[in-house]
Amino acid sequence: MIKKRFQKDFLPLLPLFAVYTFVVLYFSSNELIGDEYRYFHYAENISNGFFEETENPSFGNGPAYPFIIAPFVALNTDLVLPKLINAILLLFSLVYFKKTLEIFSDSKKNIYLVYLLGLYPPIIRWLPYIYSEHLAFFATCGLLFYTLKLFEKERPPIRYFIFSSIFLALLVFVKIIFLHVILVSLILIPACMIIWKNYRPQLKKSFFILIFGFILTSPFLAYAFSITGKLFYLGTAGGEILYHRSTPYENEYGNWFSFNDVLYGSSKTYSSDDAYDNLESLSRNHKQNFIELQSLTHIQRDSALKSLAITNMKAHPIKYLKNTVANAGRLFFHYPFSYRSQSMNTYGYMIPNMIIIFFWLLSLYPFIIARKNVPFALKALMLFSLIYACGIIVLDGRGRNFIVMAPTMVLFITYHLYKLVRISIVK
Repeated sequence: MIKKRFQKDFLPLLPLFAVYTFVVLYFSSNELIGDEYRYFHYAENISNGFFEETENPSFGNGPAYPFIIAPFVALNTDLVLPKLINAILLLFSLVYFKKTLEIFSDSKKNIYLVYLLGLYPPIIRWLPYIYSEHLAFFATCGLLFYTLKLFEKERPPIRYFIFSSIFLALLVFVKIIFLHVILVSLILIPACMIIWKNYRPQLKKSFFILIFGFILTSPFLAYAFSITGKLFYLGTAGGEILYHRSTPYENEYGNWFSFNDVLYGSSKTYSSDDAYDNLESLSRNHKQNFIELQSLTHIQRDSALKSLAITNMKAHPIKYLKNTVANAGRLFFHYPFSYRSQSMNTYGYMIPNMIIIFFWLLSLYPFIIARKNVPFALKALMLFSLIYACGIIVLDGRGRNFIVMAPTMVLFITYHLYKLVRISIVK
């Protein structure tokens, strides 16, 4: 049984796994960069028995990815070893995606679609880095499979309900914004029950998935509450993100900058991210506000920056709208960024994402025409992904945040190509 499952699910994908392993081994560095410092910091804390300091806590991301790499950090291994976990996660993601396609079709062409998703440039681009994108990708693919299996039959096995909720909770533990996506979804379901009475049984089932997924996150929510004293408070960087999103300066497009970028960007000795050209204007525009916040705790600073952001939004609503449009552009096309060096890397996000979005938009017409025939679970998952997109556009849009949406959008497109659209050549 195990041998047959390996031959069917894993063996066809081993060439991709070989590519992923090569990318990790060839392009990995043994030095931390960017967000790797943050994940490494939390992994060190976990290996010492806690997630964050109680006196001045800073919640930058969920605990799932730091928990996975914590054993490697505790053993002080070479950094390439935890990065190989990314390749393994991506392999299992594609296994789940392949099995999800098989729910709709047993076509031998499924493997081509799996390979197209597996060679999606942004997901390969982050393989040699200690970033959580591959774990989020894995959680999404698992959620797609188990949710569609759950709604496939009127009385499915209980394991599909359990695993759907587990993968949903995992998404929250990887990207904390999904906690808010769950809460928004829970608010929408009662309204949907009133409008679409025929879908009440499916909506009830969705409601219980969301509730159980939320319950699974409650231990970490309780832990965060015990430290911060705030309910549903899993991120102390929101104020910083919203502040830059509300920037009133015309030469800035609302992308996030770190506290140090603002304070020291005008210094010739400060080494910023290589992607940026010159941060002197950034520092000149915002330094005074940030100097006044230096003595505050992370939570106090977060609250103060949110207050400044709201002030900017009220005073400059048109500019905030422009920043929001720019943020949507960054999510879908990884462009534009303030003070950013021009690079060919942008095409690595822009071209594949344009292809996905183009075919997704084309799928909307057959979806509208035959929407009653589209499985409820697929519609619900697509809506869940769009709620995430709306949330991330309000916050920090960038190309790598689109990665978690790619499996759902590709599945939505594939379903319509398989079931609702027929392409033929007229002779």
